[in-house]
Amino acid sequence: MSNKEVVAAFLKATNQRDWDQVLALVDEDFVRHSSSEPKEVKTNLGLVQFHRKELETFPDLKETLVFSIQEGDLVAARIHFSGTQSGPLLNFPPSGKRLSADFNCFFRLVDGKIKESWVEYDNLNGLIQLGHYHLDT
Repeated sequence: MSNKEVVAAFLKATNQRDWDQVLALVDEDFVRHSSSEPKEVKTNLGLVQFHRKELETFPDLKETLVFSIQEGDLVAARIHFSGTQSGPLLNFPPSGKRLSADFNCFFRLVDGKIKESWVEYDNLNGLIQLGHYHLDT
């Protein structure tokens, strides 16, 4: 399986809540970096725990691979996120509103497993869509 195929399989397993498959595709010593909370997630078990917590906020969460580009051990991916905020998001109460947004994720793979990722979202866009922030016009 190519690195791009591993990333696609990881997204599919995450969408299916197939945590055993996620654990098989992600290295035990995995690290996820982001400027958003949580800023760092460590280990494949920590990643599964992060995704389960995310499902408490967005139970109908779905991520769709828009495109990916592979160069060596790196895969850059544009991913579409959609989900309804039915649970709290950090300090924000459930809004019942749907979030639909793209984000960028970069994966580093070692020996066919995801070893590291960098994830960046447009948080302001998300807060506006969910009704937690309003721009004065």
